Amino acid sequence: MNKLYLMISIIYFIGLNDGAKLPKSEKQLILTGRVTFPGGSSVPIEPDGKLTVELQDTSLADAPAKVIARGTSKVTRFPVVFGLKYSPSQILDGHTYSLDASIKNKKNELLYTNDIYIRVTPLSVNRKKLIEVPVKLIKKTTPASKKHHWPELVGKNGQEAVRIIKKETGFTNVMTVKEGSPVTMEYNPNRVRVTVNKQGIVTIVPTVA
Repeated sequence: MNKLYLMISIIYFIGLNDGAKLPKSEKQLILTGRVTFPGGSSVPIEPDGKLTVELQDTSLADAPAKVIARGTSKVTRFPVVFGLKYSPSQILDGHTYSLDASIKNKKNELLYTNDIYIRVTPLSVNRKKLIEVPVKLIKKTTPASKKHHWPELVGKNGQEAVRIIKKETGFTNVMTVKEGSPVTMEYNPNRVRVTVNKQGIVTIVPTVA
């Protein structure tokens, strides 16, 4: 990720901050971070995905977390850089704070969320560093490409088939697999395996799997 993209991402997300109203006379602080998912930028997010990141006061174990700052943004791929704006007066001595991230689709179904506690110190100098917020998949997403099968590639060169599929889908997780090779069985909506014979020719219809 280049510096220009990083800067644009942070500024855009700060502009959408919709947490508690900030005192106009007080200098505002910014907490920056990055929402990540195993597989990195090779994993597209379901179309119309919406990311919400909150800075929360989680001091009371038997009460709902208090939202200090909230940011929302449409997202298409991981990682997603964010910035949350808040005032020092919102941070109280002796209280604990954490980050919460979730991604939902247009049906408001939860797609991704962080399942580990991300504790932060909002007044620390470390707030200027990118805080990693890993999320896990809750609901299998629909690939960015509506195309799932490529029967027209049977009989073609495997590497050429890989190039075509990558171009049509934007996926990076596209690879050739020799006939009879062992493969993992879990479903991945952002992966295509291209089965080839000893001559490198596609023998089975490539499918998202």
